[in-house]
Amino acid sequence: MRSGPKPLSDLTKHKGIETVRQIQSLMVLCSVLPPDGKMREMLKLALDVRNDEFPADIEPIRDLHPQATKTWLEFFWTRVGISAEERELIDWQNDKPAMDTAVKELQNAERRLGIRLAPQTVE
Repeated sequence: MRSGPKPLSDLTKHKGIETVRQIQSLMVLCSVLPPDGKMREMLKLALDVRNDEFPADIEPIRDLHPQATKTWLEFFWTRVGISAEERELIDWQNDKPAMDTAVKELQNAERRLGIRLAPQTVE
């Protein structure tokens, strides 16, 4: 294991550096969530879902307006062949007190770190 800071490097030469930073930011964000919190509970449930193949009949999301996102998510969650693990996630997100607590936990973590998880479409 390395000790001390890494030497400066030319970040323009690192392929995928923005993705690396996204992963690192997600790692730090997850690490500051309450250990017994609702956000951590939901993430554990989500990690248990096995989606070996993304459903072929669902197009990638292109419009991030909240109503368009809601419509896309509803289509995703109501498709044929939902697994038991996905059903558990659906039930979890429909638990308003749990969702309200998770929202507060995520907002607190984002304020603490000064970063926000934000959706962005990709080509």
